[in-house]
Amino acid sequence: MFKETTKNQRTIAAVVALVAGIYFVAFAPTQLMWTLKHAIEAVMERLIPFDPDFYTAVPILGVTAGINMLLIAFAGTLMIIVARNVYKGSLESRAIAFGASGMAAVIGMVSFIPWMVLVVSDYSQGPVPGIPAPPADQSATPPVLIIMIVGLISYFSLLLLDKDKIKDKILKSIIYLAIGVVAGMVFMNAQHGVRYFNFIPEYQTETVDTYSPYSNVYTNLDHYDAIALTTISQKQVDNLKADTPVDIVRKYKDPATGKHVVDSVIVKKTEATYNPNTISLLLGGYGNYIAAYMMMFMMPFVFLRKKWAYNTMLTVTLFSAIATFQNYFVRGSFEWAVGGLMSLGLFILLLLPFFKKYLTEEEKA
Repeated sequence: MFKETTKNQRTIAAVVALVAGIYFVAFAPTQLMWTLKHAIEAVMERLIPFDPDFYTAVPILGVTAGINMLLIAFAGTLMIIVARNVYKGSLESRAIAFGASGMAAVIGMVSFIPWMVLVVSDYSQGPVPGIPAPPADQSATPPVLIIMIVGLISYFSLLLLDKDKIKDKILKSIIYLAIGVVAGMVFMNAQHGVRYFNFIPEYQTETVDTYSPYSNVYTNLDHYDAIALTTISQKQVDNLKADTPVDIVRKYKDPATGKHVVDSVIVKKTEATYNPNTISLLLGGYGNYIAAYMMMFMMPFVFLRKKWAYNTMLTVTLFSAIATFQNYFVRGSFEWAVGGLMSLGLFILLLLPFFKKYLTEEEKA
């Protein structure tokens, strides 16, 4: 399993590792930077002036994209280094190149989705009024799409270029595809969680008291309606007063009228009330970041069927499922339910014997 290869297979695998590695270190970081710049510009010019909860997307994207640019450059360099040993038949080198390719594919995926959400998506129909539609000639395909494609090609090439039977190749493809897709989904749930964990309306006003409970990420949601903040407009933030009702446009629509439901809500409160959104967003945000990166870093080690790596994969997958479902029950947003189901589904797949054997050594009696 995994180990037996032909000379032709090793040659192809080495060439794939070398070419993909050169691409990841020489071109992919620039493509990521280009995509990041255009996404942030779209957020700042088209979204933030009307919908303030998008302002956290700027620092979050900046930090995570910067980390991912560095990771993909190092991953590409590593693939170049091990390509010669891949040709020689080193299973460890093949695992390293495989893991680096998987990380690159996930990075391409999680860089493509913000482009669709922030640049291409049309928010002009609400729920926050005033947001202009994206330009009519806006491209839906940023350069990072190429990163995902190249990553997937090298990922599956390095996974399948061996003498395993067709049945084994199919089963390996399913479980390793599931790991990559779920890692990307967990990362996107993390982006969503951190975005709202760090959203402080006070920072969008002219007067900010650094030592006010309204201005601290751990206390502000005890003074705010966390769900109302997802659709509050900048105009409403500018005039927000404690204990005064505000007409909030909900994301869901009235089936009878087809229009967004409007509720009168006290968004800002003088008296603090414990809000479970703080802990759920912390776990579903920063916790899911850790889970997503751990899934990526474990790829080469489960490829080598290391028991500790398999247990780590189980741990972060189950953690992600629990944290993400917690956000669904606290916040009620559908994307949290999807993310939780995907993590739970992967956890179950990891436990199934006919997939488990590709991830860890069989236990001896």
